[in-house]
Amino acid sequence: MSGAALLALAAALCFAIALILTQYGLRTVPSWRSPLYTIGSCTIVAWLAAAIFVDFRAFDWRAAAIFAGVGCVFPVAVSILAVRSNERLGPAVSGAAGNVTPLFAVLAAVLFLGETLSWLQGAGLAMVVGGVALMALRGGTDGRKWSVWVLGLPLLAAMIRGSIQPAIKMGLALWHEPLVAAAIGYTFSSFVIVSLVGRRALATGPVDRKGMLWFLGVGMSNGMATFLLYAALGLGSISVVAPLVALFPLMAVVLSYVFLRDERLHAIGLLGILISVGGVILLLMGNRS
Repeated sequence: MSGAALLALAAALCFAIALILTQYGLRTVPSWRSPLYTIGSCTIVAWLAAAIFVDFRAFDWRAAAIFAGVGCVFPVAVSILAVRSNERLGPAVSGAAGNVTPLFAVLAAVLFLGETLSWLQGAGLAMVVGGVALMALRGGTDGRKWSVWVLGLPLLAAMIRGSIQPAIKMGLALWHEPLVAAAIGYTFSSFVIVSLVGRRALATGPVDRKGMLWFLGVGMSNGMATFLLYAALGLGSISVVAPLVALFPLMAVVLSYVFLRDERLHAIGLLGILISVGGVILLLMGNRS
């Protein structure tokens, strides 16, 4: 398995962990306030790490501009949509319903970056997306009640998550520093979220400390996932990276089954896992051919 594939799978695991931690944080912290902690904490950590590990003598303004432009929508928009959909749908369904990300990412890569798909990769991509989509059919099995329109929240998050990947890949081609890409992106996302809810947060006062710590953990998980995703994009093609990262709902189901007792794995979810695993095998076989 290539380095890009391993990084993509590690990113998927971190995204899944963030989904589970979000459920704990939502018990005491309102969803509108959570991005202040998740995005803000990641911004600080990313810049501390960049100051230690990055050689800024190779700084490229064009790459920095791309990273900043991405940061105006990612991760801030995805964080807001993810926590709201997680609150309404639960971690398993919100992850599965929103995981059409590879479709947007691969389509953009084919159109704008000139990437091509082998028939094995195309079949594997279809199986991964189809497998995780099956899990959306299990909505309501954990006792939650929600309308069909709520599925639009994770779908919009998936579109944003997928559409930014070609832009990040172009930026990394100019300056291959995924840590800086994450730091700059989180900085601009911090500006956006503070402008949206900062005044409201000051007016309502402090929140439960335990809940805040949970969301700091969410931020660290998402931040690590973002860095790993960018690193994978810098090493491999989007047609390989995007579907592997798309496995995070499957990991979230397993984790929620272990840590969240109100989540259960049903036959449809198991079928989705089997189909997606088969898709990953085809995807990796196609990448070697």
